[in-house]
Amino acid sequence: MSWNVPPARVRPLRHKVVVTAAAVVLALSGTAHAAEQLPQSHLYTPSNGGHVEVGESVVVSGGGYDGYRPDTLRDYEVSVDGGSTWGAGHRTATVPLGGETGVVQALWTYVFTPREPGVYTIVSRVNTDTVVGQVSAPRTLYVGVPAPAPGPCYQCSFYTHSPSYDEAENLRVELGLRFRVDRPGAIARIVTSWNLNEASRVRLWRGDGTLLADQVVTGAYAAPFATPVPVVPGEEYVASFTAWRGHYRITENLFPGAVVQAPFVLPAHAGVYSYDDGFPAQSWNDSHYWVSPELQP
Repeated sequence: MSWNVPPARVRPLRHKVVVTAAAVVLALSGTAHAAEQLPQSHLYTPSNGGHVEVGESVVVSGGGYDGYRPDTLRDYEVSVDGGSTWGAGHRTATVPLGGETGVVQALWTYVFTPREPGVYTIVSRVNTDTVVGQVSAPRTLYVGVPAPAPGPCYQCSFYTHSPSYDEAENLRVELGLRFRVDRPGAIARIVTSWNLNEASRVRLWRGDGTLLADQVVTGAYAAPFATPVPVVPGEEYVASFTAWRGHYRITENLFPGAVVQAPFVLPAHAGVYSYDDGFPAQSWNDSHYWVSPELQP
């Protein structure tokens, strides 16, 4: 099995000695386990058990923290072979971890393109200048081979932890999201809750531009379709909304490869737009416009 990951970096001997010495000091001092003091990392995408085809670039993304000090982190590493070799990701943002923890996490991204079919075990770690972080819980990605039947989805619309900003073009624009589904079902509604009072209608399209549903938005949130629209696993669709004043929320650089978040696979350059009131097919800077389909399995 092979893939196009950067060569694993060899850490200098001095670095290894420092890490070992720190662990010994913790053990002798009676402090909590060294493992509990290590920088922590977790994966957001791909979802466990996701599926893509050979040659399709995949976004591996997650977050990491070192206690309450995200600025001590220097390396954001990903392995697609269960930890045998590592490649270097890059930091994209700093955001709260969530809840009332007070912890701030560094978000990171890594893109790889599997060149052979198989089952890939993905793990991550974040490191400081002196400490190699704890390896994350693994995720399994099926490439070009059948994946197991997907489990239930608890959040059946797409969401990202990446920060966004507001854009005001003052020009009517159609903004969309290309997607595939990993299971049979129907699109019950198109979520526009992050663009409150800016959407005048929502539409669902096939990937070839065939219009499947068109609904006027009468309040702050798009209502469910009167009849959910069936979708077929593996086929491409586009969910879009009309920003009647040209005001919308945007996150850039989110789709340099496929984002696998069950029940959706969002292909590279998934964010699309159009200024002619028609099918949105243009993309810019791998942007996400905070519109999402909601699947009813």
